[in-house]
Amino acid sequence: MQLDFVNHASLIVSHGGVRLLSDPWLQGTSFNDGWALLSPSAFGPEDFEGITHIWYSHEHPDHFSPRCLALCPEALRPGIEVLFHASEDTKIVRHCEGLGFRTRELPRDERIALAPDFHVRCARWDHSDDSWLLVEAGGKRLLNLNDCLVNSREQMEGLSAQVGELDVLLTQFSIAGWNGNAEEVERREAGGRNMLERTVLQAQVFRPRAVIPFASFVWFCHEENHYMNSASNTVNEVEAALRERADATPVVLYPGDRWQVGHEHRNDEALERYRADYRSLPGRERQKAKTLPLDTLQDLAERFCARLNGQVGPLRLRLRMARMNAHYQERRRPGLAGRLRGALALALLRPNPARIWIQDLERAARFDLRRGLVPAELPRDACDVALSSDSLAYAFRFLWGGLALQINGRFHELHREGRRPLFDALWMADAMNRREGAEARPL
Repeated sequence: MQLDFVNHASLIVSHGGVRLLSDPWLQGTSFNDGWALLSPSAFGPEDFEGITHIWYSHEHPDHFSPRCLALCPEALRPGIEVLFHASEDTKIVRHCEGLGFRTRELPRDERIALAPDFHVRCARWDHSDDSWLLVEAGGKRLLNLNDCLVNSREQMEGLSAQVGELDVLLTQFSIAGWNGNAEEVERREAGGRNMLERTVLQAQVFRPRAVIPFASFVWFCHEENHYMNSASNTVNEVEAALRERADATPVVLYPGDRWQVGHEHRNDEALERYRADYRSLPGRERQKAKTLPLDTLQDLAERFCARLNGQVGPLRLRLRMARMNAHYQERRRPGLAGRLRGALALALLRPNPARIWIQDLERAARFDLRRGLVPAELPRDACDVALSSDSLAYAFRFLWGGLALQINGRFHELHREGRRPLFDALWMADAMNRREGAEARPL
């Protein structure tokens, strides 16, 4: 089994005549200009030559990048089979078929032969849309966890018993989304430490012969979220922790590096190149937001509400929001008073509107799924959340926009008492996109 590292969560697993490429995000930004690659990719359009299969773990654009997939020369596409776990909406598969690729949906946890000595097993993790991949080839066994939230020891032990002995484990090692406002340094750093501890515990529980830290080679590249880079774990820190606290050998690969599984590998050169990339971050140009007028935001909000109402009906939608508000009331006021307020919210089907401070417009607005976005005479401190018009527009433009907003962290929470009415609406939209296939195009 030979591994060629491409970038971030992308590598090529080769044996015999099979060359399986995973999750190719090769260039550009993702999550509405919130993320960029830490290091340059070692893969271009011409390198799709010889690729026999592409596996996608899930729809997030740092794993499934339609722009990067479109770089594959059209003449090569019929010779490449795209693999994806069975899904309700078949969105990824349909998109790839439209580009001219062959496709196959992988049955849950079923051993599939891609060649006589190359087998894969894939399964969605827990209740998420993420999936893991077990590759058996050339007498070696590799588990690619990508972003699967295998967090507890119990979960790790269960999955370890399911997949068996491993030669290689590939896993995420750093924060991957908003974890507090800019001033909440301790909270953010705790999130980074938790990710590091999870990586070490996975190495201890799965007991692979080698661990490859990956799927975290990014930086928060926008002027609105660059502060989050301070809490990101470096691969240098992770390699040292694994070497000190786990029996598995850490293998660090820089884009373009090749490793024959089971052979000795020295990490020194890759670690030094990553150090240089991390050191360069403060001087890199950051993405900037563009300002949109309020009437454009109102139009996008109206369309967003119409889509949600059209999917489940306005009454059912109000009931969902009222339930969320009832739970909030009970959390805010434990006991009889909270339960009564919650019951009243359900009885009246009256969800609390989100109070939004639009930073670049320097004005407030209220938002709910009945009235849309309405200007409000509120000071900033009376709002729930502050964000730019660009971020708000993106959240309304796509059903999955709220998920991208939570991951890119381009917002500031002003009040946190369990009440997140804007995100309540955005999470419902994302659930519709994932479960009901409402969005015609992928993330």
